Amino acid sequence: MKKLFLFIPFIISHLAIAQLQEGVIDYEFKVNMHKGLGKDQESMKSMIPEFRTSKNRLYFSPTESFYTNVDDDSEDVNTSVGGNNVQMRFNRPQMDLYRNFEASKFITVTDFAGKKFRIEDSLKTSPWKFVDESKKIIGYDCKKATFTNETTKQEIVAWYAEALISPAGPQNYWGLPGTILEVNVNDGTTVFEAKKIELKKIKGEIKNPTGGKKVTAKEFKKIQDDYMKEMGIQGNGSGPRIFIRQN
Repeated sequence: MKKLFLFIPFIISHLAIAQLQEGVIDYEFKVNMHKGLGKDQESMKSMIPEFRTSKNRLYFSPTESFYTNVDDDSEDVNTSVGGNNVQMRFNRPQMDLYRNFEASKFITVTDFAGKKFRIEDSLKTSPWKFVDESKKIIGYDCKKATFTNETTKQEIVAWYAEALISPAGPQNYWGLPGTILEVNVNDGTTVFEAKKIELKKIKGEIKNPTGGKKVTAKEFKKIQDDYMKEMGIQGNGSGPRIFIRQN
């Protein structure tokens, strides 16, 4: 009888955990730096590492989420070019991204071109296509979905866990019938992979980011495009940036 009384609280605690639908996910953010180089930048492959990794965190619930960097994603790399010592700094801007799924809105605060912006706009669902494939990611059964980004022409592959009912996901990826645990952009150019999930009550971690100049998503896209054109930089500004200083 004593064993029965000990077993009942064990069952109740595990049922409570199973029903808990909020918590924290730590992702590894991995970028293939060589794939991001243009055809006229092939010579830089010998100067920079092929991959850059960093850590991001997602706080999620069925109705809201907050996604942010959790480490200083910058690194100096010293190399030699033509007998000269060159220092490269790899930098990805800080991004704090809040989503409200019930109100269908998002707020993102990010640094770009030395300025801080607060982007506020409506959430738009990506045209996901469901694929009859599955795999396990850190213990969760995940299903596959894909879509092609019309702007960048890149294929997005996502894996989501239906056991987690929040439609949240890393960075700008969301809107599936389960939380997204992995995203692969353009055949490995960028990969987000969940490394740890902790189901727990969220107390104040999901918050509206503040500060910066308020703009819409369309206005921020134009600011990015104008800056890239002026600087002669290829890409959409979402990946790591490389700053070169010659000593």
